Amino acid sequence: MSFFSKKQEVNLEDFCRDFYEKNYLNPIIGGIDVSNVFYETTKRSIVEADSTFASVDLKKFAAEITLLQFELFALAWLHKFGDKLAIAQSVFTKNYLNEKKRDDIWENAEDYNQAIARSSTAGKSKGKAFDRVYLVKVNTTRMNLFDQFHKEGYDTKCVARALNRLFTDEAWKRGITENFLMFALCDHLGFKEDEPNKEAQQRLTFVVRMIYDGAKQSIDNIKVKN
Repeated sequence: MSFFSKKQEVNLEDFCRDFYEKNYLNPIIGGIDVSNVFYETTKRSIVEADSTFASVDLKKFAAEITLLQFELFALAWLHKFGDKLAIAQSVFTKNYLNEKKRDDIWENAEDYNQAIARSSTAGKSKGKAFDRVYLVKVNTTRMNLFDQFHKEGYDTKCVARALNRLFTDEAWKRGITENFLMFALCDHLGFKEDEPNKEAQQRLTFVVRMIYDGAKQSIDNIKVKN
């Protein structure tokens, strides 16, 4: 590996703080709040597919996208660095949002975190031997790691959030997780089952994937200091 291809070594807290500030909470470029542009452009795209989406309040839509941004960053982080650094990232994020007086983001992201957790076992049945073994592995691993990190003194809510994202690598690759998140988003926006239409759902799913890919691209370029 050449010198120029080496990954940037970063402090976890410094990197996450900088990323959150520039991409999620205060994304100003050339004096323009690019987040507002993103929300408006995205909503217009969904409305093109289903006019009923026009009734969605833009501020509500923006708030939900922000929740997804933090949750998808954490998911990408786990997929890259594993459980130990995922716990550290979860603890930092909770403290960071509290510092910014945005505890609402931490609390309201819970439903999306649960959607991610459900996606990890989607389609698995206790009636099938292979699936049963997998389900036991998922539950046992989560419980054992929870006990381990709890004994080490980590905030239990931060631990639970991070561990809920385990075993999602395959579900994410297959598009299962992004669909679970899309349906959770539609539910939060007040839509009933099968609403909005399929095209609008596909466009919302693309937004979920785009947010994840944006975080993953930045994360792939770093190495976290011990």
